[in-house]
Amino acid sequence: MENKKQYPLIKALALVVSWLTLSPLLLILDGRWKLLPKWLRIVLFVVSPLVLIAVAVLVLWGYISYPEYYMKYHFVKRRVVENITGVRLPRYKVVDWRRTSPCFSRFYEGAYDFTLEFNKMPDDEFYKKLDENFDCFEPGEYGFSAIWGNGLEAPKGESDEDDISFSIDIKRDSKTFHIRAARW
Repeated sequence: MENKKQYPLIKALALVVSWLTLSPLLLILDGRWKLLPKWLRIVLFVVSPLVLIAVAVLVLWGYISYPEYYMKYHFVKRRVVENITGVRLPRYKVVDWRRTSPCFSRFYEGAYDFTLEFNKMPDDEFYKKLDENFDCFEPGEYGFSAIWGNGLEAPKGESDEDDISFSIDIKRDSKTFHIRAARW
């Protein structure tokens, strides 16, 4: 008789240990032994140390990798480039990109150089818009740059709290052009 009283205690200890170490094992064991109500079994699984650690690791990973993702994909979106430059661009695609500053640079959190290609050659109307809104360094070479953050006003659609350096270079009669974006 004394042996039967210890048996549920051993099962309970096994459930506690499985909850602390490998929470899916808690669901399996208690599913067989039926020591806990089903709702409590589910709650214990959701708030188990293993699940909480996994969620914390995922949140930390997202917090660390989001700025990289943002810089890599945000400044090549057509709508974003059009809002920053004020010029409607023909459709294009990203041909190449590379990170031009190390991850922990003194000056930049992340700097990227993108090579993009227009789907078809732009027309003369596009180059007239560039003449109005871009700087012309040499005949047929257009450039635009903007810096915002640290008290400088951000372009439409961008955050004043981000410290960003953005530039775009377009050559006439070339399908490729370049964008440089950096967070500092």
